[in-house]
Amino acid sequence: MFGFIILFNFKYDIYILIKKSSFFLFSLVILFSACSTDLAVIGNYKETMVVYGLLDQSQLKQYIKINKAFLGEGNAFEYAQIKDSSQFVNSLSVVLKRIKNGVEIDSYNFSPDNTIEKNPGVFYAPEQSNAIYSFETPAGTLNVDSDYKLIVKNNQSGKEISAQTALVNDFGNLSSPNPNSPFFNCILANNNNYKYQVAWQTGKNAKIYQLVIRLNYYDSTETGNVQQKLDWIFPEQKTQGLGGGESMKNEFVGQIYMQFVGNQLNDYPGLLARIPGQLDQNKKNLMADIIVIAGGDDLNTFIEVNKPSTSIIQEKPEFTNITNGLGLLSSRYTRSAFSKPLSVTTWDSLSCGQYTKGLKFKNHLGVICQ
Repeated sequence: MFGFIILFNFKYDIYILIKKSSFFLFSLVILFSACSTDLAVIGNYKETMVVYGLLDQSQLKQYIKINKAFLGEGNAFEYAQIKDSSQFVNSLSVVLKRIKNGVEIDSYNFSPDNTIEKNPGVFYAPEQSNAIYSFETPAGTLNVDSDYKLIVKNNQSGKEISAQTALVNDFGNLSSPNPNSPFFNCILANNNNYKYQVAWQTGKNAKIYQLVIRLNYYDSTETGNVQQKLDWIFPEQKTQGLGGGESMKNEFVGQIYMQFVGNQLNDYPGLLARIPGQLDQNKKNLMADIIVIAGGDDLNTFIEVNKPSTSIIQEKPEFTNITNGLGLLSSRYTRSAFSKPLSVTTWDSLSCGQYTKGLKFKNHLGVICQ
């Protein structure tokens, strides 16, 4: 379940793309810093762009990460600390072109985005950034009737890379039993045989799907309430084709969910109580979300190539769909299907159930079960 598990969340998207490109660059560092000095491994400089991005029309902002591979004489770990080694500094034009029936009908410019901080590590230095570019996409900006071509040009060297992807379409007939009843009404510690089901019809251009059930809650501490979330992530499901219209579903029972919560959370010093819920803009107390994510064909291939090897052959091919460069451009679609309160019984089960009793959840009366 590498990769797509985390790709449903924007900040996690960037994390995975950063990890992947950093892994590629770090591999070069290790390889060439370990080579014998008797072997000349450094030839003429060749500029190599490493580009990662996912287009998602359900989001209000699109992100692209762009780095460059590097190699030089001396200590490669020292080169990794130099911004110019792995980043293009103020030299790139990043454009996304909308293409319909082979004709370009619109274009959008990405700008450098420094809102996501760079994590410490081999490629960290105070003056470095995550080399992320973005542009805002209000509803209707990206259209599923078109393909999108990314063009990145280094205005100093003239180097240009490109990649193209279709968008994953929305999917239909997303449903669950008892749509008018409180969400998770079936998650009862004493109702282990009731199967709660989420079902949908696949959309065009989607190859991989994943269901996420999110429990929203607050951690109450001496310094105030901190909004938290716990995601239960189901195994990936693959479509037979890319035309859409296939039936998919996930099922689970209450006991398994309560065991999951009990295994994932713990009490800790300073925790006074846990309070299920999250206030939306209409001030409704939303405690549970269902999120379904669909990913494109190239994204699925990228994930498959990067899964841990189960054979004695550990070397893997480097998957890329970037012309004249390395990396990935693909698409996904994120749909938050339901956001509803927990039933009173489920709420009280979180507080007093055998798997979650010690986690300090308050029951529906606002009392921690003793």
